[in-house]
Amino acid sequence: MTSTQASTSEFDLFGPWIDVVETPDQVPPLYRDHPLDLDASELVLKFPRNIARRDAHPDMDLYDHLVVVDATALTMLSRRAGVRSDRGYDTVRVRHDEIVAVRDAVSILDGTVTVTTRSGNAVSVPYNGSSRDNVRRLVELLRAHVTTGAPTQRGAAVLRAGRATADPVAALDLGRDDQSLASHVREIRRAHPELAPWTGHSRRDVRRHATVITAPFHAIVRAFSPATLHAAILSADDRTLEVYGRHAWVVRGRAPVMSTSRLIVPLGLLDTIEIAPDPRYRETMRATLGMGAARIDVLFPEGTEAHQLLERAARGA
Repeated sequence: MTSTQASTSEFDLFGPWIDVVETPDQVPPLYRDHPLDLDASELVLKFPRNIARRDAHPDMDLYDHLVVVDATALTMLSRRAGVRSDRGYDTVRVRHDEIVAVRDAVSILDGTVTVTTRSGNAVSVPYNGSSRDNVRRLVELLRAHVTTGAPTQRGAAVLRAGRATADPVAALDLGRDDQSLASHVREIRRAHPELAPWTGHSRRDVRRHATVITAPFHAIVRAFSPATLHAAILSADDRTLEVYGRHAWVVRGRAPVMSTSRLIVPLGLLDTIEIAPDPRYRETMRATLGMGAARIDVLFPEGTEAHQLLERAARGA
């Protein structure tokens, strides 16, 4: 197949969907000089550019990312943005044993998969949420690779604290506004029945910390754009802590929030948990999960079971 034929074929099939690559002719032309071993790969996905079909043409490089998972590593090839003369791509390779967290978040059609490494670096791939099924395959495959080790001392403390007070029924009782989030968890549990919901909290309004001088300003902002700490659910199995929520912990405004997120943290890589009041919002706590140099924050209301659970785990109780 000539390069012109390849470009035309790619253009004919182009759309917002994320496709599985199984044969050499399905590899986008931009990435064909990469030494890709399809036989040794467990999953290869190509992520399209975020452009409308009407704005695409056969001469364009139509895929922003090629993501490859094999037995040892995740490799991401990313198109360089720029003039035609600078055409090319960058390569990032992350071994599975370097990955300490995986997060998949979708807000309507705006999705992002983020892989965090022990060095504290984060590799993110944006995608169109209308094509989430293959992203779920990617997330599940990475989960299987990174959750193989036994819990650390801190991970074991999380398991003890969570199992002591777990209430799977109450954890999913988030109220009418967050039934979709509870359904999201139930869907994941169909693939992982061993994942036990421990605790959850419903959404609630939160206020900024303020001084005498800044309080009037924050009151005006809150009247027009209130801040909501959104619902979340903590769940775990023998090797994994999972946190489900919205695309952001706190969202401002009155527009409906139609999003979900899934954070996967291997308990075999969890080193520390630090609990502290959130510096921005009152009656809000921040749990910082430490894995090597990586730090991931989880927000939850002060005094809730999630707060108490993670506080006990942080103390090693």
